[in-house]
Amino acid sequence: MIKHKKNITIYDIAKKANVSPTTVSRVLTGSPLVKESTRQLVRNIMDEVDFTPNEAARNLITKQTNTIGFILPDITNPFFSQVYIEVERKALELGFNILLRNSMGRSEVESQYLKEFTEKRVACIVFMGGRINKSNPSDQEVNEILEVMNKVPIIMVNGKMKGVNCYRIRTNEEMGIDLIIDHLIELGHKEIALIGGIKGITSTDCKTVAFKRAMKKYNLKFIQDWVIPTGFSIEDGKAAMKQLLQNKQLPTAILGINDLVIYGAIRECREQKIPTSTFSFTGFDDIFPSDIVHPSLTTINHNYDILTSEIVKVIQNLKDGKVGIKGKIIDTKLVIRESTRKV
Repeated sequence: MIKHKKNITIYDIAKKANVSPTTVSRVLTGSPLVKESTRQLVRNIMDEVDFTPNEAARNLITKQTNTIGFILPDITNPFFSQVYIEVERKALELGFNILLRNSMGRSEVESQYLKEFTEKRVACIVFMGGRINKSNPSDQEVNEILEVMNKVPIIMVNGKMKGVNCYRIRTNEEMGIDLIIDHLIELGHKEIALIGGIKGITSTDCKTVAFKRAMKKYNLKFIQDWVIPTGFSIEDGKAAMKQLLQNKQLPTAILGINDLVIYGAIRECREQKIPTSTFSFTGFDDIFPSDIVHPSLTTINHNYDILTSEIVKVIQNLKDGKVGIKGKIIDTKLVIRESTRKV
């Protein structure tokens, strides 16, 4: 028996009646295609749970094939906003509408938006950040994604979840770290720090592993005190730089987990009256201010045009009923600017 609850959907009714959601929709619309015995069964269950076909329920009757749900963790972070803006622009050209939701990186908020998009029957959900970037998401978070995927396709961007076989598009962040280290080695750097990020977040973990591997490749000493995972913001970069400067021995080059962290590191140097030319700084993401800050920032670009084009291509294929390859990896590229120099 279905327990009485406020947010009962036609999927709950369909499951209890052992029929398809389409059949329940036809009952709601009075379609003559439903057998009378089935119609009566569905109606009885609706009465049993006090189901009212409100506007949200009616929206479930027809899948909104031109509407895309987009969940990201922080619209103020230029990396996420750059991806979203490009996807929106390209999707609009193809006649799609996008509903943007900002989860603030909170799992319970993601759950709220996943439920909303499922009830609206969007064509698909594009998901960035949050739970899909956790190295060890909870069983509840994984199961919720799997449940949603039974109703709406999900495209994960730069994220993954173990046991979830959805569409995944990611940029090769490990390649980006290799490109940075190769560049710094060419400039004569042998003492390199890695700042920012959070352990347990896949973007941090994979970059840290790639960093260790690259240092080993060049027989360079890995110093644990120079790996400072404080977070992803400018303030986190300031805190990491402040901590790094307390070491007696300092690196000649500093690699940030993203560009924002390096902005904070440079600011901390200035506040402590340390010339920024003391270090070579490299970021990651190539967000839009990085070519106009001073010094302009050497960083890794995600090939945004290719990345967003691939996202929109999957969206279009899903609308057209085409089943393509579910995994796509896009090369990153190094952008060299003023912030790196020879030792």
